Formats: sequence, C-alpha cells, structure tokens
Amino acid sequence: MITGILLIQAVTFAILSGIVASNKNRDPAGWGVIGLLFGIFGFIAAIAVGEAESDIRSSRQKSSSSKKRQSSSKEENQQPSAQGFDPDEHEKKCPDCAEYIKLEAQVCRYCGHEFSDEEVEQQIEEARGEVAEKKSEWECRCGSVNSSEHDLCPECGRSANAVI
Repeated sequence: MITGILLIQAVTFAILSGIVASNKNRDPAGWGVIGLLFGIFGFIAAIAVGEAESDIRSSRQKSSSSKKRQSSSKEENQQPSAQGFDPDEHEKKCPDCAEYIKLEAQVCRYCGHEFSDEEVEQQIEEARGEVAEKKSEWECRCGSVNSSEHDLCPECGRSANAVI
C-alpha cells in the first residue's frame, strides 16, 4: 500500500517536472527523471531553474553581435545621445498582417511582406531619434526636468541613472 502511494507520488512529480521543464525550453525527459528520483525536490528545482535560451535566440544574438562588430566604425560617428540604441530591442508593425516584427526585419515572418532597404533604414533612424529624444529629457527624483545633454541633474547633481 505504501509502495503504491510512493510510486504514484514519484510518477506525478516526474510528469509535473517534465511539464514545467518543457515550458521553460528544457529537456522534459531529463527533468522527468529528476522528478521521479527526487520527488518534490526535483519539481521545485524544475520550477526554480531559469528558462533556457533557444538555439534560434542564441544564433540571432551571435549574428547581431557580429553585425555590431562590423558596423563599429559607423557607431563611432554617431551622436553620443544615440549610442545606447539597440535595434534588437525595438519592433515595428507589419502593414499587411499587423503583427509586430523586429525593427531590422526586411521580410515579415508571418505574411511575407517585404520591406525595402530604404524603408528599413528609415524606420531604424526614426526609432533612434525617438530614443535620443527620450534620453535628452528626463525627470530626476527631486522633481526637476533635465532637457540638456548632460547626465547630471542641475538641481541636485544626481546622475541620469537616478531617474524615475
């Protein structure tokens, strides 16, 4: 009787650990075995472990980092307020299917709409301008608004990192 209960408990935690691991892009079979062997502790470990980066995400990051290295000479000539701009952090809306895609995308992954090189560059420059505009004006914790290019508040002397 006790053996049956322990077996049912072990199988339950194995299944639960596998489901949680699968949702976090981890190997469900491996985490299922951990849940089977360690019970609730294996299940808690499956919950506690972070989400694994998918192969697609890591390959995108590698290709974007190689692009950044190639265009480092371009970035040196840019304005200081736009140096923190990262196109990978911004999206645009496809005019055909209304899905959001990466700002640098030339073809929509949902409907296949193609963007011209000029159109993509224009969208990147617009987003870069918006980021530079947001950076040039910020509000400090003391309540004063700084619209200068300096990173220090004229009222209290705090840095731009201390913005609200």
